[in-house]
Amino acid sequence: MLTYEKFKKHWIKIRDYVPPLGERHTLCSWALEEDENQKEFLIENIKYTKLLELLPDKIVENLQKSRAAQEGRIPMLKAGLGYEELLSSVIVDGSAIASSSTEAFLFPALLFPQNYLQPGGIPGRTLHWKGRGRMTTLTTAGTLTFKFGAATTNAIPTTTWAVSGALTMDTSAQTNTQWFCEGAVVVRSVGSSGTVFAQGDVTTSGQALTIANVTASFMGSAGSAAPSTATVDQTVAQYVSLTGKWSLTTAYSITGHIFMVEALN
Repeated sequence: MLTYEKFKKHWIKIRDYVPPLGERHTLCSWALEEDENQKEFLIENIKYTKLLELLPDKIVENLQKSRAAQEGRIPMLKAGLGYEELLSSVIVDGSAIASSSTEAFLFPALLFPQNYLQPGGIPGRTLHWKGRGRMTTLTTAGTLTFKFGAATTNAIPTTTWAVSGALTMDTSAQTNTQWFCEGAVVVRSVGSSGTVFAQGDVTTSGQALTIANVTASFMGSAGSAAPSTATVDQTVAQYVSLTGKWSLTTAYSITGHIFMVEALN
């Protein structure tokens, strides 16, 4: 049984300990589990104060609210303490889309198990994606379209979450120059007819510098037009992917190097 005197001795021993840089450890475990004789959680104030100095203001606010409630770890999570989790990060190049006008994966699809988008049956799951790579263009002003979406099988997305307009490539040929695609997804409603709202944008070094291309670089469920929700069955598994499509079958090429999908809550 943890007595106050035992806790005090332990606290004095560890309160000034700073783990070496790079060591894997718990940042701070300032709430001790209560025992049969302990009516409230004990708070290690020095470590707790140090923790507050490291965290964003919003999380600090939530921590303070939870502490004031005197209810422990689980209600603290319910109070809105978020996290950021890297769900996927590729370690090899994606398959090049070359000399083809067929939509294809820039990276392998990521499998979300059933109900992942609706944890606890509530909306609000938020995702973030980033993709980078290289491309080669010709002088014939072909176009390139990016899509982020999902399918219930490991196939090209059948549900578009966000898609760019057709980006017209410059007539000055580019060889192995770079591109970048980024966006965010928020689950707005849940269930078999749940909805997600996604927006993103694309920048490539091969596209022509025109107002039309600036417009086409934005991504939504209806392309670069006004974005809206997309219907997604969140009760079944979904394969989420980023794809590319050229308008010509000549020697245009695009390859993905880096792709990350993060869960922000």
